[in-house]
Amino acid sequence: MSTIEFELNRTVARMERAVQTANLDTYLSFVWPGDPIFLAEHTAWARDWVEHPLAVFEVELFNIRTLSPEIAVARMSWRWRQATREGEDSAGGTTMSVIFYRQDDRWLLGGEHWTTAEVPGFRLYYLTDVVDNSQQAQTMLDYLPEVYAAVTRAFAYTPQQTAHIKLYESPTVLFNWTRLSRPDLTAWNAPGESIKLTLTPINTAPDESVVAREYTRFVLFELAGGVREHFPWWLEEGIAQYGGSLFATLSQRNRIFKRIAALSLAPETSDERLLRWDELSDPDALSADQRDLAVNQAFVLVHFVTERYGIDARNAWIRAMASGQTLDAACQSALGLSFAELDVAWRAWLPSQL
Repeated sequence: MSTIEFELNRTVARMERAVQTANLDTYLSFVWPGDPIFLAEHTAWARDWVEHPLAVFEVELFNIRTLSPEIAVARMSWRWRQATREGEDSAGGTTMSVIFYRQDDRWLLGGEHWTTAEVPGFRLYYLTDVVDNSQQAQTMLDYLPEVYAAVTRAFAYTPQQTAHIKLYESPTVLFNWTRLSRPDLTAWNAPGESIKLTLTPINTAPDESVVAREYTRFVLFELAGGVREHFPWWLEEGIAQYGGSLFATLSQRNRIFKRIAALSLAPETSDERLLRWDELSDPDALSADQRDLAVNQAFVLVHFVTERYGIDARNAWIRAMASGQTLDAACQSALGLSFAELDVAWRAWLPSQL
C-alpha cells in the first residue's frame, strides 16, 4: 500500500468512527471547506445522521488514483443501518467516485468526483469517471438556456446566483448523498445546496419541465433571501409546478385542471374531495396521494391567480410573500382581497374547467 493510500484510508477510518459515535464536529473536520456548495450539503447530510443515529456505518475505498500530490480520486462505498428504525428502508449503501484534497498534513473529502460545464445561469455537474453521463449532460446543456429564459421571463426576475445542478445516476445514489433518513427522495432542492436530479428510469436526462420546476424553486429561494419558510410548503410546490408547466403540453395541464375541478364538486364528507388549505399545515401528516393532490391544487390556484389577476399581479403576490408578508397579507396587498375570498373565487371558477 502506498503512502497516499494509507493516508486516505486513515482519513475515511476516522470519518467512519465519527459517524458511528455521532461526532459531528470531528466528522466535518475531514470535509474540505473549499467548495461551499458541497460543504453546505454534506454538513446537512451529517446533521441528518446525528438526528437519526446509525447503528452501522462502514466505508471502503478502492481504485485510488492520484491526480497530483494534493489531489486524489477513488471509488468510495459505504454501508449503513439506522439504530431506531426497522424494515428495508432502514439500511442501505452506495458507491460513488469521490475526490480528496490534501490540506496541511491530512487528506479531506471534497465530495463527488464530478465533471462540470456551464451555461448562463447554471453550472451542471455530471459523471464521467466509471459512470459516463456525458450524453445526458449534453442534452441538458442544450435546453438549459430555454429553461433560463422561460422561468426568468415568467417571474420577471433574474437570479444573481448561479444554480448548481448535480445529475446523479439513480435515486439510490442521490438519497445516500442527501439524507439517509429519506429513502423516498428522487430529487432535492434546498437553499444553499445544489439542485439534485437523477437520470430517468430509462437512463435519459430529466426533461425540461423537471428542471424548470426546480429552477423556479431556486428563484423563490433567492427572492426570499435564501430561505423557504416565507411560503407555505404547498404554495412553494404549486409555484414550482407552475414553472415546470411552462414546458408541459396543454393536454397535460388540462388533465390536472379537470381532475381538480371534478373534485371541487364533491361534498365535504366525500373521501374524494379537495383538501382544505388548513389541512395542509404539516406535510408529514399527509399520505403520498394527499401530498400530490395538495401540490396540484396549489398549481391550479397559481394558474387561476395568473389568469384572473394577470402576470404582474401574480408576481407581486409572490414577491410580497418572499419579502415576509403572510399569505393573507400578500393577497390583500397584491390582489385586493383576503385569502379566504381568493379561495371562494377560485372554487367558483373551477367548474368552468370541466
